[in-house]
Amino acid sequence: MQLTAVVRRLSGERGIALPAVMGMMLVMGLLTAAVISTAQSDVPQARRDQDRKQALAAAEAGVNAYMYKLQRDSEAWTQCTALSGTPFVNQPWSGSGADPRSWRNVPGSESQYTVELIPKAGQSTCSTSDPAGSMISNGALRIRATGRARGSKRSIIAKFRKRSFLDYLYYTDYETLDPAWYTRAVNGAPTNPDITAWATANCKYYRDGRASKRYSGVWYDALNRPTSFTDDCSEIQFAPSDQVRGPMHTNDEYLVCRNPTFGRTADDAIEASAPAPAWRSNCSSSYPNFVGSWTPAAPLLTMPPANDSLRDEVLPAYLFTGRTTIVLSASTMTVNGTSMPYPSNGLIYVQNGSCGQGYKPYDPYNSPLGCADVFVRGTYGSSLTIASQKDIIITNDILKSGGALMGLIANDFIRVYHPITNLRDNGNTCDTQTTGNPLGSTPGNIQIDSSLMALNHSFMVDNYFCGGPQGTLTVTGSIIQKYRGPVGQGGSSITNGYIKDYSYDDNFRYRQPPLFLDPIQSSWRLLSMNEQVPAR
Repeated sequence: MQLTAVVRRLSGERGIALPAVMGMMLVMGLLTAAVISTAQSDVPQARRDQDRKQALAAAEAGVNAYMYKLQRDSEAWTQCTALSGTPFVNQPWSGSGADPRSWRNVPGSESQYTVELIPKAGQSTCSTSDPAGSMISNGALRIRATGRARGSKRSIIAKFRKRSFLDYLYYTDYETLDPAWYTRAVNGAPTNPDITAWATANCKYYRDGRASKRYSGVWYDALNRPTSFTDDCSEIQFAPSDQVRGPMHTNDEYLVCRNPTFGRTADDAIEASAPAPAWRSNCSSSYPNFVGSWTPAAPLLTMPPANDSLRDEVLPAYLFTGRTTIVLSASTMTVNGTSMPYPSNGLIYVQNGSCGQGYKPYDPYNSPLGCADVFVRGTYGSSLTIASQKDIIITNDILKSGGALMGLIANDFIRVYHPITNLRDNGNTCDTQTTGNPLGSTPGNIQIDSSLMALNHSFMVDNYFCGGPQGTLTVTGSIIQKYRGPVGQGGSSITNGYIKDYSYDDNFRYRQPPLFLDPIQSSWRLLSMNEQVPAR
């Protein structure tokens, strides 16, 4: 009995689950230990990643802090490191030896940032006695912002530039016809009162009442016979098929017919300083096709009154007086028949001698020889700015070679050369013989690779209203003018002058022609931001 009971007990299944459960618990324990060990080994790596992210955020805070200083005071950069508040701006550090930089805490964080001023090539520090000479290169200012968090460092190189006319393919102060074109007489006496003076005083921004202004006076023909007439400020519209392939700005507001296209991508700023909507319709079913980013009520960009400051910068051999002809080539240029190298500082200036005459719309080529009328054409191989105290007349293609940039700056007009056999008389017909054409016939299709700046008047085509279609006027660069200038008549189906083909040169986002002029009132903007590896 006892043996049978023992055998029966051994052959029973009670308790057989216990070893299995204990085995499973052992495996789970081992897995848990492995997970915990792995997690613990990842903690330092996660900590380092978090610290690096915080250091980068701190560096970006340094860029923003310096940008804030520039926005509060656009001349703050001229003080170098002597800025108000907790110090964080430093002269450049080589990275060796003890760190001499001042750091500022990021609010609500354990991280910090510091900023170093990066001088232009050939300079070692920012100098308050010559801030531009020590810091500004191609119109831009550079800093290095470094952030640190628990021993991790990240550095960013940031480049700033003031808002510039070169930010735009198309800029106007006034979207109306230049007052010089309000004249009525060719050979006769001026109107009474002077309609050009009236237009200068009254044809201002649309928001300032341009639409309500009305001239009333007397016009005298070539035989001095008086005729009463009235006139309004002339509006210029963007036609249905117009395409402006680049960023735009006007201090005025746009007049549109149907659906002209403004901009290429959302990266192109399309701005007007007038209050919203900042554009008006001139025909039915009108709404601009804003491909670029549309901003009404944008800040004003104010034109300098003259380019006289450039005359103080020009080298003596490149200062000319009176009528001047310039033919450009890759490595040299011919000025008034004499070959000479490009100026080392990239500037040519032409001043008035005995002139005493402004632009005559119906007789554009009979100015006295002492007038600073600059006739220019050719292919340039070095960056160059040509400035005139009066007008610049483009007589044929102006083409770039390689990475060179061109700037043309006239106190008055930049004009495309277009002599004709018959000249419009008294605003009605083309029936008066023209004289004085200095350089032959109209070039036909013409391409201009340049920034064009007419400080007090317009970029335009001479005699645009006569002579039939001339072809296509292609501009790759930027057009900056006080008043909007005409280049042809007839809209998409041109009857006189030129069809427009304007495109922005994206090089102007980062570079500029030598000694190019900036707006009188302008703010700094962040041009680019790139990480420096290794961090400083």
